[in-house]
Amino acid sequence: MKKVIFILALLFISVTNSYSQFGLSKGQLDIAFNANWKGLFTNFSAASSNCNTIHTGAYTGVIVANVGNVPNIPFYCLDLCTGISLGDSIVDSASSIPEAIYIANNFYPATLNVLPDVNEEACAVQMAVWHFRNALVIANVTMDGTTNDAAIRARAQTIINQTIANSGSSVHVTTIEIKPAGNPDNFYIRTLDTAGNPIAVNNIQLSISGGGSLSTITVNTDGTGNSPDVIVTGAANNSLIKATAMVQIPAGITYSGLLAIKQLLVLGKTTTGLRTATLLWGALPVELSSFISAVNGNDVTLNWSTVSESNNSGFDIERSVSGSTDWTKVGYSVGFGSSNTSHNYSFTNRNLSSGKYNYRLKQIDYNGNFEYHNLINEITIGVPVEFNLSQNYPNPFNPSTKIDFDIPNEGFVTLKIFNTSGIEVASLVNEIVTSGYHSINFNAVNLASGIYYYRLQTKDFTKVMKMALVK
Repeated sequence: MKKVIFILALLFISVTNSYSQFGLSKGQLDIAFNANWKGLFTNFSAASSNCNTIHTGAYTGVIVANVGNVPNIPFYCLDLCTGISLGDSIVDSASSIPEAIYIANNFYPATLNVLPDVNEEACAVQMAVWHFRNALVIANVTMDGTTNDAAIRARAQTIINQTIANSGSSVHVTTIEIKPAGNPDNFYIRTLDTAGNPIAVNNIQLSISGGGSLSTITVNTDGTGNSPDVIVTGAANNSLIKATAMVQIPAGITYSGLLAIKQLLVLGKTTTGLRTATLLWGALPVELSSFISAVNGNDVTLNWSTVSESNNSGFDIERSVSGSTDWTKVGYSVGFGSSNTSHNYSFTNRNLSSGKYNYRLKQIDYNGNFEYHNLINEITIGVPVEFNLSQNYPNPFNPSTKIDFDIPNEGFVTLKIFNTSGIEVASLVNEIVTSGYHSINFNAVNLASGIYYYRLQTKDFTKVMKMALVK
């Protein structure tokens, strides 16, 4: 099969502004504040972030843009250190961080606000994003025009704690892809929703430029998410094949401003638009010297090194279950651009269930081109050698926390929550559980603040641990 490079970009319809050739997904920030901008103005010292800048009256909250002439699309700023101008044009960008993806999918405006004032909720969410990107110290932030500073800071810290506990594998789902078929000169289209489930999509438009022809210029995918094979005839080196369809665009995907300062904006909630996947014949100039793995319990650590790099934006880390051809993005590592020296990378995929897995790296350049590097060995996550119940995290928590437990032998398991009077307030597990490493989330939204106990019990093992709910 010919070696191919894939590019993924976005395209929204009905764009009337004039744009430079920077990207395929375009929009424009609102030219002035309006009722759809939800947030507050904040102040913090130079020592409060890695920007080393005093911020006075910094807008902290939802930023509104028109994307493809669809108004009021919400974004958050990814980078506190970089400014952006009202009315700036924005385009899609390849960079992001897992924490921003998790926040955009699990907090306002993707979900209802928790704080009574939506402006305060949006302010807390933006502060949490800046904490991960710019090491913002939440305790040092004060809000203009409000006396509810403590509640807003507490909400931001809750978002941070939940993100730390859950964002390790937060990734974007590629909702349209061009996939190689069994015949080396054929391909097919695969479409997914933002949860990674196959979805049928009609009227997918295909084209080829730079030489060659396609057996059809329109395909549909069915309930499996796959289209019939498309035959490529006479494609030259660097011929470009495009597939465009109306699909979901996941919350957390990033856009860049087009003015002199390239601010990155995070899409605040999942929306729908034309998305274009592109396939290019060619090769990428990044050479790996090693790619190895290590297993610790139910965690897998991947380490790889490059000899040299040219135009390297970074690496997606992808995982598949043994025997499956479906790959899932589980992480991302930023590249070093262009460099003639060796660089080392590391990524840990945590809390895996027992089973066998394969891993690969998807190396991406700044133009969106990519190629794959496969881990030679298969990873096996075994079963624990003994029962164990771990301390919940985060602790203290509000209102959700995660409890991990290890089961070496299949059997009946209960995991229950008790108050200080010994009264059962929740039953999280009450069934036969297979051997392996397990994790369960506990939501105490209906419980009062205080100390609680959780007990794991099996035929051969009982353990009780304490946790604190602070609202």
